[in-house]
Amino acid sequence: METSNIKIRANTPYPEITNATNDPRTVLILKDLMSSREGELLAILQYVFQSGIARQIDNNIADILEEIAVVEMEHLEVLRNAIIEFGGVPKYDNSKGQAFNTNYINYSTKLKDMLDANIQGEEQAIKNYTNAQMMVNNQSLKNLFARILEDEQLHLNVFKTLRNTVSFLSI
Repeated sequence: METSNIKIRANTPYPEITNATNDPRTVLILKDLMSSREGELLAILQYVFQSGIARQIDNNIADILEEIAVVEMEHLEVLRNAIIEFGGVPKYDNSKGQAFNTNYINYSTKLKDMLDANIQGEEQAIKNYTNAQMMVNNQSLKNLFARILEDEQLHLNVFKTLRNTVSFLSI
């Protein structure tokens, strides 16, 4: 499978946060995007786990999973920084104070099932960021969410393409 032309990151930089004020409501939204069972931390850990499993089957797919995990790490970093700018502490817990749990990770070892889980996860991430855009008042944060959404849409497209390839190859 040719993977050199697969795009996993939008070309524009992540916008900086401006005019941030202490806002506990915004911090809770950011914490869910970062550390909930549907957040960036989950995506990072799941894709890194999957990369190790996929390495036994297809190095190109393993490399793509690792590259997407790196982009998700960038998302986690900008969310962490935003939490701080809006007056919060970027602990790995959600808006209800529940600590991140590695049991949230889908530990499937079948490539088809991994990709199905990733498609579902990216679709949920797109919904979450779209909803978050409507819930926050700070325009620079809305712009940041829009930029992250560009990456998440690319990830969804990559996983769908890989899923179709895996089905075709019966792996």
